[in-house]
Amino acid sequence: MNESSSVTDGSDAPSGVVGRLLAWGCEGLALAGGLILLLLMGLSLASLLGRKLFAAPLQGDIELMEIGMAVAVAAFLPLCELHGKHIRVESFTLQLPARGQHLLDAFAHLLCLLAALLLAWRTSLQAWDNFRYGDVSILLSIPLWIPLLLIVPCLLLLALASAWQVGRHWAASRAAAAA
Repeated sequence: MNESSSVTDGSDAPSGVVGRLLAWGCEGLALAGGLILLLLMGLSLASLLGRKLFAAPLQGDIELMEIGMAVAVAAFLPLCELHGKHIRVESFTLQLPARGQHLLDAFAHLLCLLAALLLAWRTSLQAWDNFRYGDVSILLSIPLWIPLLLIVPCLLLLALASAWQVGRHWAASRAAAAA
């Protein structure tokens, strides 16, 4: 297994204007997701201290954690996909020639692209329904369409990153066939 601690080691960095814009968008969303996680850690600490020291936890802290984590996780997905850092099981595919490996990778990224588009579509419909019907969270009455609407661009960027990977692996499979 080949693992790297850096997601931007340069070997798989997108090139060209479109690739750099895609990387910039994915990195920006990942940074926003990281900021959300830092805020959630502070919220959790404040609630814990309030509960233990003053017997007064923050009202709705679990609701905020659930909503924030959903948005943060969605924000990390495009960067993970762009650099191909998903968990992969390669027990059987390592024996395939390079062209076969690239074709399988292109197919896997195509499936990710289709899943991201399907999720973006369905999430946007759910956000619209929540907006129309005024659905809110139980304790804090946060309109549920807001976090759903924040997830949709993350899923669309995930689809773009997947499309980038499909193209990259397709081109690599063609180059391997020509070699």
